[in-house]
Amino acid sequence: MNKTSEPRSARTENLQSAGEVFHMPIWLGLASVVGLVSALLGDGVWDGVSWLAIFAPIGAVWWAWRGRGG
Repeated sequence: MNKTSEPRSARTENLQSAGEVFHMPIWLGLASVVGLVSALLGDGVWDGVSWLAIFAPIGAVWWAWRGRGG
């Protein structure tokens, strides 16, 4: 961590609604459920769908971490 930078504040000037706050977590949760159900119930193409859907949260974390300079 760079000691010369100012610490980040958790508060922002703009207020967000619950829909704005939970928009992405809900989509990632739905992707996880779709991935788990397709892995349990399907074969063939469904295996690929399950891999993509299960890795969506991992990709989102990587994207957010990269955006913060991690």
